[in-house]
Amino acid sequence: MRFAWDRCLWSGGGVTLRPMPVHPTPTLLLTRPRAASERFAAGIEGAEVVISPLMEIVPTGAEVPTEGLAGLIVTSQNAVPFLPDVAVPAYCVGPRSAAAVGGRAELIGPDADGLVAGLLALAPRGVLLHCHGTHTRGDVVGRLQAGGLMAHGIAVYDQQARPPDTTFRDAVTASGLIVPLFSPRSAQLFAQAVSALPPDAQIIALSPAVADALPAQWRAQTGILAHPNGAEMSNAVRTHIARRNNP
Repeated sequence: MRFAWDRCLWSGGGVTLRPMPVHPTPTLLLTRPRAASERFAAGIEGAEVVISPLMEIVPTGAEVPTEGLAGLIVTSQNAVPFLPDVAVPAYCVGPRSAAAVGGRAELIGPDADGLVAGLLALAPRGVLLHCHGTHTRGDVVGRLQAGGLMAHGIAVYDQQARPPDTTFRDAVTASGLIVPLFSPRSAQLFAQAVSALPPDAQIIALSPAVADALPAQWRAQTGILAHPNGAEMSNAVRTHIARRNNP
């Protein structure tokens, strides 16, 4: 605990100093790829923001087939730069993915479950191509195929791990640490990079699947969003920063 010093005047004319506790500024550690971390950090106040990516997005170079294509499936905005330039709908998870896709985007659901349910109800005819990363969860393609749709998947990008640097190692020992984690892959890499979590650290997991990728002993320090989207994560981070600054 750091202290500031308050000057107190006594009736006898003397001056004394008494310590006043000062709560340390919380540290917000962002481990997503730099561009995504910088977008998330914009407008965050009241915390020391540390960006130290534990992964980077690189293209796989896979050739994306377009013959007979009726629609694309986009579950992450990381896939957007690698989508083929074809005039078919792009069925998206979450508003950020839809915004990144642009005019051909159709927002189907907030998560993979909502996407699958929405597409099964919509029942588009033709081939649906899920453009995803090398690390995926949710078995979107398998569930769509089981529901009778012509769905295929292709890994258009890879989430390559990056070793933790000095900036990361300093941040994870800071008092008042807040760590938002957006994917099971992010959670796994964070857990591999951290030997011990500070007792006052707070992890915010986007979904139960993200929380499940963390060590069991961290569960008491892990919160899970009720609605898995970027806006909800931003609100949760701001709430935790405010609580740390106004205990």
